[in-house]
Amino acid sequence: MSKREESVRMGKFVKLLLIANLSLWIYFWIGFALASYPYRPDPLGHPAGTGYTFWGHSIAVTESGLKYPFFRIATYVEYPSISVATLAARAFSPRLLLYGFFAGVSKGGWLLLTVMVLSFLQWYLIGWVAQRLWQRWFGDPSSSGIRNQTPSSGPMPPAIASHP
Repeated sequence: MSKREESVRMGKFVKLLLIANLSLWIYFWIGFALASYPYRPDPLGHPAGTGYTFWGHSIAVTESGLKYPFFRIATYVEYPSISVATLAARAFSPRLLLYGFFAGVSKGGWLLLTVMVLSFLQWYLIGWVAQRLWQRWFGDPSSSGIRNQTPSSGPMPPAIASHP
């Protein structure tokens, strides 16, 4: 297989990962739309804007988001993106107080949207690293910069024909 064919094949792998990620988020948002309930200001004494609220539709205001299968799957699959987004949020709010709204979306909702965007970068990088490792381990040794020859084991001289 030529280097170009292998690159195209691995490019398809990256595209497959990104399409799978997009499919996960489509499933997530359909699940969110079906499971959400109207936002109730200050339910059970929780500060306004807790949970994940988008334009009046909420989940995880008084219950754990992990109660929902779509949320649980996204949490496990997108864990690296969640970690990065949470660390960035902590840089701006050390106690991670995500109360309140901006443009009809709760601050927890903005964190979720950030995770969604970061997840595409996450899966692109995973595919890119997989492509590099695949090329290094299984690709043509001359194309990856890895040589199996030591300087002293160069090409063998042609056999000298012995004349009788």
